[in-house]
Amino acid sequence: MEPQPPSLTPQDIAAMQTAQYADLGQPQTVKVFGIMHVILAVYGFGALVLGVITALVGNPVYNFMPKTPELTKQMAMEAQMQDQMRVATVVALVIALVLAVLILIAGIKLLQKRRGGLVWSNRYAWASLAGKAITLVLTFVYTIPAMREIAGDPALPAAAQSMIQTSIAVGMVVGVVGTCIYPILTLILLNRPKTKEWFANRPG
Repeated sequence: MEPQPPSLTPQDIAAMQTAQYADLGQPQTVKVFGIMHVILAVYGFGALVLGVITALVGNPVYNFMPKTPELTKQMAMEAQMQDQMRVATVVALVIALVLAVLILIAGIKLLQKRRGGLVWSNRYAWASLAGKAITLVLTFVYTIPAMREIAGDPALPAAAQSMIQTSIAVGMVVGVVGTCIYPILTLILLNRPKTKEWFANRPG
């Protein structure tokens, strides 16, 4: 005779039914953010590796390009800018590492339908917004001055130089502010009352 599976107790049946109903009531945003979190984590780790390589040995793309005078000048300008921005670069890499770890943990827990997915998503979102604030400060202290110095062309009129420098500054600030959209959406959509109620009934 084939071995028979052990009979289920009423408690086991009730637990299975509860789990099934909980899964049926899963907000779609949980799955969507779980997938997005993992994708952004993979992208973040990739960008982090590239950032470390660039900080240590320069832009690796230049190794595959013919060494023209223009390229040599460009490499020298970027090397100068990297020296001026070394502190900002190190801080940015640390922030990127922390955020990549947080969002990866959050994404995995969301896909596992665990209560910790909300906890770690909130940790990621607040850490991300704090990181953006730090990045904005570093942009004004290090990045914009370095870019203005590199982009400055004495041959241009003063008005043209001022316009270029202003465009660089505005573009960088808009870029940093734009990256705040995802963590803000994370805080808003995953902390809606019905979604939080669903999380409250999930295992940790």
